[in-house]
Amino acid sequence: MNREIPSIHFATDLLILAISKIVGELMAIKCIDCKYFRLHELRDNIGICTNKDSPYYMRLVMTEWQCPFFVEFNEEMDEDEFYWCSDCKTMVHKSLLTLHKGHKLVKTPYIDEESHLETYVAD
Repeated sequence: MNREIPSIHFATDLLILAISKIVGELMAIKCIDCKYFRLHELRDNIGICTNKDSPYYMRLVMTEWQCPFFVEFNEEMDEDEFYWCSDCKTMVHKSLLTLHKGHKLVKTPYIDEESHLETYVAD
């Protein structure tokens, strides 16, 4: 019986774990977590890029995209007064951020001029 086979499997498993960790860290880089991303007012899966250095500037992008122009959004370091809580679907003033601890906060949403066409009319 060959005793080297378990050590080969162990080394392979360690390699797979290391790759998974790296991929997991890369997956945290998403447009929705970027300081230049503005979520669409009605949709939770798209928004607009406001980074002037990005080729996606002022274009609709998916929230899950991974862009090389990513800059991490941190509401505590940001100078804006208002944020959008995508969990509560409401605007939040900077002084009330503690009430939304653990919620997904993003910059103020992108308001599409023609989004009223996507709403339903009451009869």
